[in-house]
Amino acid sequence: LLLAVLVSSLAITGCQPETAIPEPVTGESSLSLYGANDPYTLDPAVSGEMTSHEYIMQIFSGLVRLGDNLEPVPDIAGEWEVGEDGRTYTFYLRHGVRFHNGGEVKADDFKYSLERACAPAIGSQTAATYLGDIVGVEGVLSGRRKEISGIRVIDDYTLEVTIEAPRSYFLYKLCYPTAFVVDRANAEAGGEWWRRPNGTGPFRLGQWDRGELLILEKNELYYGEVPRVSSVIFHIWAGVPMRMYETGEIDV
Repeated sequence: LLLAVLVSSLAITGCQPETAIPEPVTGESSLSLYGANDPYTLDPAVSGEMTSHEYIMQIFSGLVRLGDNLEPVPDIAGEWEVGEDGRTYTFYLRHGVRFHNGGEVKADDFKYSLERACAPAIGSQTAATYLGDIVGVEGVLSGRRKEISGIRVIDDYTLEVTIEAPRSYFLYKLCYPTAFVVDRANAEAGGEWWRRPNGTGPFRLGQWDRGELLILEKNELYYGEVPRVSSVIFHIWAGVPMRMYETGEIDV
């Protein structure tokens, strides 16, 4: 049941950055869309509802994502190996993957992000569900440990994750925002740091006026297929979608 819910939710919100946002049909450089609501948060570790996911999946990314056939495919991890016991996953990160500010993503960033998501102070309602199979997660969730014993940094581009028992759905869980990488300096800036997110996704947050407008701008440093639009403008609570489309206020 969990797997079915995960696959359907990620399919709806678009786990593939290059296809999640519609391309303009007339070749304009920006795309205007109707946004029903503001995101509750843009913190991947905390997000647990669809509206936030729609934006988070464009701004952040993880080790793997769902492909066209709804199977896990490489994302920041270009490839991985599974041990003979079915419990040990070794992820090999792509070289040169950049945060929006230009800093390179390394294995230690993922270790930090996964441990942060499980820290009691963060208050994630999804960490136990999506990361709970990893050895040592329970100790961090309970506050007894600071580090997840089942996560080991081999080198800058190699991350080893050991789970309690073989789970055929484990990679699917890593497609969920809870497992996305965040920039440590950004996340530890305090306050609503996620209003100035330094992600790794195909778009970066350009502007956010609550209840009015949210603009995503193309990330020129993106390691995948760079978006073919320079920006996507979401009009929040702006009116009736069909009427806005007919009057040319939105493109889709």
